[in-house]
Amino acid sequence: MKTIAKNRHLFFLALVLLFVGLGSFGTVALANYTTVSISASIVNVRSGPGLSYDIMTQIQGGSSVNVLADKNEWYKVRLSDGRIGWVASWLINNTEIAATSELLATVLVPSANVRQENNETAEVVGTASEGEKFALLYEENGWSQIQYNNKVAWILSELIEISPGSIQLAPETVDTTAVVADDANPKVIITMDGVNVRSGASTGSDILFIAEKGEEYELISQSGDFYKILYEGNKEGYVASWLVETSESLNTPVTASSTTTLAEATIVIDPGHGGEDPGAEGTYIYEKEVTLKTAEAVAEKLRSAGANVILTRTSDVYVTLEDRAEMSNVNNADLFISLHYDSTASGTSATGFTTYYYADADIPLANLVDDHLADTLPLQDNGSKFGDFLVTRENEQPSLLLELGYMNNDSDVKTFNSDYYRSLVAESVYQALTEYFQ
Repeated sequence: MKTIAKNRHLFFLALVLLFVGLGSFGTVALANYTTVSISASIVNVRSGPGLSYDIMTQIQGGSSVNVLADKNEWYKVRLSDGRIGWVASWLINNTEIAATSELLATVLVPSANVRQENNETAEVVGTASEGEKFALLYEENGWSQIQYNNKVAWILSELIEISPGSIQLAPETVDTTAVVADDANPKVIITMDGVNVRSGASTGSDILFIAEKGEEYELISQSGDFYKILYEGNKEGYVASWLVETSESLNTPVTASSTTTLAEATIVIDPGHGGEDPGAEGTYIYEKEVTLKTAEAVAEKLRSAGANVILTRTSDVYVTLEDRAEMSNVNNADLFISLHYDSTASGTSATGFTTYYYADADIPLANLVDDHLADTLPLQDNGSKFGDFLVTRENEQPSLLLELGYMNNDSDVKTFNSDYYRSLVAESVYQALTEYFQ
């Protein structure tokens, strides 16, 4: 009898330790989040992991947020006011993000109070019904923190069951399948060599095959920033929208939601001339050299603000004017800026900088950029003007061409051929675009 009693005692002790161990495991896993700082100047917080989701709010650079999970290069974060949202991972100073276990809380009782704080006297912010599932964020002192109506709230741990899993968010922009006749299906045209066709609508999905520039596929629908295509007759895959063009629109326009901050913008910076085309000639320097140095300074400044910057050239190579404009169009850029240094006919001289636009719709942008340059640069401001340049005329995106000084004016060259002047140009463009994308 003593042996039986002893065994029974050991059994119950082991059972208790098992439950304690499980509870400790849950707490440790739930506590594994990281506090990080926002590195861009202003960041959109969206309701889901992608540009197709609605903007909930914005947070300033330097603010701290708690990273709860990551998905498709986006971080699920908890804001200082308790709300839960998503920010692009490339906008966060994230040298080391802890991997967070995703857990679900399933309600076990017919009705459970959801409270603002983790105690019985805290305000009830709502109720949860049996079988409802919530993302589980944290657990302490018999209370579980959950994501409730896009905020954090608390529920008694004894009223829920914890299990692995995550809540699947539906995009605010609903995927729409094209309904068209068989002979009128829109096409996806690959615009670059070596484009991955994936099994799902994310960069983390498996690669099915590699598509090459010029290949065409039937366009089925859009899912966030990806297009769903048909290949080999009846197989389906996904390609990133920024790597392709479409022959026509779906019934619902296949465009990303509008960019509202510089941090989410794609900007093409075009250093004028290059390679066999030296541009204007100064006393001891070519225009192509100065434009590249200036473009590098501007790109560095914009990238530090989180922008996706594409340079039409990064070395002394020749790029056609058509290819420069096309680079902006195929990448669906939010803005194109071509950088040049001016020159006058032999025997004449001029000084200063000028901001050129082609489309009337770009006049406000041109005036904004020119105003910021005028506030900063030590050269004469010649204002914003209409200019018929191929790189702006053939550009489907908002576009400007900046002439930042005169190559055949030695005084201008002495002023603009310096790191200091280039830093002023970069700062002026940065300030103007920060205002433009608000």
